[in-house]
Amino acid sequence: MLTGPTGVGKTEVAVELAQRYDLDIISADSRQIYRYFDIGTAKPDRRLRRQVKFYLIDFVEPDHTYSAAQFARDALEIINRLTREGRKFIIVGGSNFYLRALFNPFFKVPPTDFMLRKNLMAQSSQELYRRLQTIDPIRAAQIHPNDRQRIVRALEIYELTGKTFTQLRAEQNTQPLLQPFYVVLSMPKYQLYQRINQRFDQMVKNGLIDEIKQLRSRGWNVDCPAFQSYGYRELLLYLEGKIDLETAVQLAKKRTRDFARRQLTWLRSLSDVFWVEVLNLSEAFRKVEFIFRYKYNINQESCERSAK
Repeated sequence: MLTGPTGVGKTEVAVELAQRYDLDIISADSRQIYRYFDIGTAKPDRRLRRQVKFYLIDFVEPDHTYSAAQFARDALEIINRLTREGRKFIIVGGSNFYLRALFNPFFKVPPTDFMLRKNLMAQSSQELYRRLQTIDPIRAAQIHPNDRQRIVRALEIYELTGKTFTQLRAEQNTQPLLQPFYVVLSMPKYQLYQRINQRFDQMVKNGLIDEIKQLRSRGWNVDCPAFQSYGYRELLLYLEGKIDLETAVQLAKKRTRDFARRQLTWLRSLSDVFWVEVLNLSEAFRKVEFIFRYKYNINQESCERSAK
């Protein structure tokens, strides 16, 4: 499992490793799943995807909700198939909820009831969160008050089962099916923040604003899940005339930096993790390659054969 904060260079290192050792890549990125949202999610382009096999990117419609539980089921199915076929693979991404769902015990919950969800979504976030605090204070404490999707899902589970999210999780005490081998890329905070800022400037130069205009012209509603990604929602405010471009860009950068900080906070809570400091991508690859060869007992001779 190759992970780390957004902007640190996970995809670049993973692709180099995949090309050298003939690996497939399973993505654990909650934004790259959406079709048509390419520039702002830093999605691998089609040329690169012809060279390396990627799974779980570019397959969900922008207005569809795709949960962490769905990701865990889909990823596990792919992992089992690749294992049967004798294929080596790495999982790459920094979506903490996806990683938790895949590697930690998860439990069965009822499918979405669309009428119930519609009724819940008609209420304000504050009303929903206050109700969840009353019904399931433990789950409420784990969710941000503005995270409508997870608040609604917790209330939906309670309405459908008569049991809280916390009760169901405690009752279904399953064991994890997989044991991850974490390699975490990191870099000094000032350097990471600089990369995040530069990457977003490059996204704008590469046509992110035009991409958003095209997505709007295709009929995708601004409230659809894909538009909640950092960068998209801030530039939407600019296109709607609510803020100027400079404010939108600075706000997108700040929210992305805040997200990277939260990712690192969670990653530091993990045990048995190899941390690799990224001074430059070539050096980071050499370090990750060494860990990979050590983990899979790949000697220098086989390494050279793979490289050839």
